[in-house]
Amino acid sequence: MAGGATSALIPLFAHALGGGLAEVGIIAAATSIASVPAFILWGVLSDRLGRRKPFLLLGFGGTAACFAAMAWAASMPAFYLANLLIGFLASAGGPVGAVLVMETSDRKQWPSRLALLSRVGGIGWVAGLSLGVAWLAVGSVPLTEMGAMRSLFVVGAVLSGVAGVLGAVWLREPAVKVERRDVALVDFHPRIERVKFLPMRLLYFIDPRPRPGRSARLPRPLRVYLGSVFLLFTGFTAFYAFFPIFLKEAYGFGSADIFAVYIASHVASAVAYGSVARWIASRGSRPMQVYASLARGALFPSFLALAILPFPVLVRFPLALVLHAGIGLCWAVLNVAGNTLVSKLAPERGRAEALGAYNATQGVGSIAGPLLGGFAAQSLGYPSAFGLAVAFVVGGAIVLRLDAQPEGASPRSH
Repeated sequence: MAGGATSALIPLFAHALGGGLAEVGIIAAATSIASVPAFILWGVLSDRLGRRKPFLLLGFGGTAACFAAMAWAASMPAFYLANLLIGFLASAGGPVGAVLVMETSDRKQWPSRLALLSRVGGIGWVAGLSLGVAWLAVGSVPLTEMGAMRSLFVVGAVLSGVAGVLGAVWLREPAVKVERRDVALVDFHPRIERVKFLPMRLLYFIDPRPRPGRSARLPRPLRVYLGSVFLLFTGFTAFYAFFPIFLKEAYGFGSADIFAVYIASHVASAVAYGSVARWIASRGSRPMQVYASLARGALFPSFLALAILPFPVLVRFPLALVLHAGIGLCWAVLNVAGNTLVSKLAPERGRAEALGAYNATQGVGSIAGPLLGGFAAQSLGYPSAFGLAVAFVVGGAIVLRLDAQPEGASPRSH
């Protein structure tokens, strides 16, 4: 809930502090810059020490402290620092959550428990966005717009703090430990698309520790696929670097309206997940990923076209909901198809390394994308920024389509 309530708030608050579109892009990239190496650090420490609970509590407590710092930030440098810190501290819980679930349940229950973890996290995220809509539209009427935003960060800090207290009271350190590098489990379950690279859970990461029998190089088909993933995620995050500010300036939307547009995407992806697995099973993970990428490449500039057409806000708002719901539907396909394809391209006994590289590639794309998108929007204007995001997405889809290597045997059904 804390993450959902503040996800769209961060770029809007940066803009309200006086940051230009380039600065908003830097803010979006800051979390990824800190979180990508932090996942490795916290994950390795957790595995080496055999402890889970302290890292989870550090993630909750660090998130609460950083949201509180954002609420009091009076300048862009202070806001930059808060976003860097949340990327570093909140990441402590990412590599721990999924392993903690597995270490406290029987092996045969792992898929259902991970599905429950995903479901609870997704419901909380959408509930947080809904809370943001209500707070910004109704609950903080006596406050200025800046005051409403600051108070919503305080709400996020309180929710994160409550999560930390509940974790401290309820959780016990597992007696049985699981070595994640030996777990041949692919996480197909619903995952919220975040503007910044801060997943609710992360089972695999790039592990620098030596491992007997591990190949030094990933096979070529997998490396080419990761190249396409980098292009795709650079395009996705370039779009989201300026998207909320674009809705505010070009559409005349208020902060509550922008939160509602984000809800449409998450609800659509959540509803679609039940059917996506069947679509991918019948049509193949690579073709479905190409289709979903190209659909996003068409939907992104549709927002620009809608802004040019002479529609009033009352007409633009439902149309924006429909367009962003379509983007959310595409995300459901991309998430499941991506994990499926990586697991098929992974070498024997190398699935953990392959999925770790996949997650890291998404993270690197989430650094490059916001920087490029923000600077393009500020220096060249919104049309050029939309064109840049679409170019990366289409480029990724082309690489994915042209290098159509055999995918191998399908992984066990989830």
